[in-house]
Amino acid sequence: MIGNEHSDVPVVLPVAAIELDAFRRRHRGDSFWCGLLLGGCGARLADKLYVDRQCHFQHYPAGHHVGEAVCRRRGVGESSADHLYVKGALQASLAGHGRAAQFSYPDPIGSVLDVDLDDGRQFRVHLDGRVRPVWEGSVPFLGAGLPLEPGTLSRCRYVYRVRVQSEGADRRVWIGTESLARPTEWVPLADCGWTADGLVTEAAQRILKDSRADPLPRTQPLPQAVTRLIRGLESAQRSGTVEHVRRLCEGSGSFLETLESHARAQAEQALAEARTWLEGHMGYQQSVFADLERAVGDKRAFDVREHYNRATALTRRGASAAELQVLQKARLFLQEKNHQPAPDTAARRRQALDRLAPAPPRAGAVLPPRPDTDDARVRRQQQEAVLRVQRLVAEHQQTHMSPRRREEKIRELQDAVTAAGSALTGRLRRQVRALRDKYAVDKTAPSEHVPRPAAGLSDETLAAAAAAVRGALMRVARAQQTLTWAALKGQLGAALPDMTDLERQRLIALVDAASQRDEPLLSSVLAAADPQLAEAYRLSANLLGGRLPADDREVLRDVIDADVHHTHAYWHPR
Repeated sequence: MIGNEHSDVPVVLPVAAIELDAFRRRHRGDSFWCGLLLGGCGARLADKLYVDRQCHFQHYPAGHHVGEAVCRRRGVGESSADHLYVKGALQASLAGHGRAAQFSYPDPIGSVLDVDLDDGRQFRVHLDGRVRPVWEGSVPFLGAGLPLEPGTLSRCRYVYRVRVQSEGADRRVWIGTESLARPTEWVPLADCGWTADGLVTEAAQRILKDSRADPLPRTQPLPQAVTRLIRGLESAQRSGTVEHVRRLCEGSGSFLETLESHARAQAEQALAEARTWLEGHMGYQQSVFADLERAVGDKRAFDVREHYNRATALTRRGASAAELQVLQKARLFLQEKNHQPAPDTAARRRQALDRLAPAPPRAGAVLPPRPDTDDARVRRQQQEAVLRVQRLVAEHQQTHMSPRRREEKIRELQDAVTAAGSALTGRLRRQVRALRDKYAVDKTAPSEHVPRPAAGLSDETLAAAAAAVRGALMRVARAQQTLTWAALKGQLGAALPDMTDLERQRLIALVDAASQRDEPLLSSVLAAADPQLAEAYRLSANLLGGRLPADDREVLRDVIDADVHHTHAYWHPR
């Protein structure tokens, strides 16, 4: 995303090195982010140039020893931003007709787009099948591969389909008009019109004109056999059972020959809708089983469980031989994972907690008493400044920025070096010196430099935010869950203001410092779900007497895993 983590402006990075140079010139001064509206972590991204393979975005390192941030965003292809491309195309089309709309992105992110037109009308765009369409009120827009509800085309005459295609570095939005009488007709969204009833295509106008010229005949009673066939088809489609629908369609030929013209027309219409549903749903079912087979092959237990549940629901009334084979492999894999012995789990957690606590306190305690001395505060400030130096050095090494902005960052780096003092490592000092020599902006000694006034959050604001965060984390711990920073921000709203990385680390330290002596660190609930907060957890733990090294990610992961289990056990009965 361009601009910030909350942006709704997507961008596609060229994969060829020669195209990336032009991309950098075109976006000089822009910043790129792992956007929250993409299901991302909200971290800043840098473009990565390769000559021998595809160029791509990557997360900024959180520090020299930490490496790339771990992001749990699942969709990384161009299609993962299709809801934002559809929003942009709708907004441009409406503006071209002198209209406007409000857009929102309900959960799950990327599945649906809600549109509120300026005249009060509303409609929803479904890009995948994770949210069931609601047909009352207005007809929704459906992704190209989504199966229709039974009887939809009989009731609605037509439905709109949406697809997004790549054209160079852009994604173009197309609208399809699907009906029983005609094949789906696709046109660019830019070529569609808008009326008082909403978006309209030429194909939809022709269908409505034909329906007015040829009204439906008066309904006649149907034979019970036809009614049972239609209801059976609709029931099988609602339950998503492909095999049952296929058997009903394939076995209907001789039955149709026995019917009169009116009853036969009704039965054929129901069968035509069922075949349309079958065509779309078979593709969806095949993709579910392909995802399940890949997850088993890659030994991804979480994804195997998710896809297995979906696959078994789709095949309740029958499955092909190939599908049965995939299901059997998944069952064997899950049985192995569920019964896999782990005799060293408790020992690993004890060892991790031993690293966190320098001396065993009273029974049940994880951390020793919290020191609150001047020396501790100085150490905390120096550690925060060291982290800031690491971040700024990484930005200079990774970011393409303007000379003016780079000079500002160099001055900010000098402030951080001064604040870090003797806590700064020799390696970092050499890196800072090399940057100063490279960009030739080291005009004065650090002691003569006048720091720029900081426009950060006040201590009172951070303290109030820390109290709100602590309350939210207690609730999450009691529920035996973990929480990302983005989800926490969504829960607390204005009670958790926007803040810098340094202020966020100070806030987390305040949250943990308010703990009683026998409490585990509540920040582990955040660090377990949001890897970017692992460093903030480490600094907070060390300020309270821990001994977590800065250069051992495996140890830090073990400690976080152990502490979040201890946190859940501590808060569950409270």
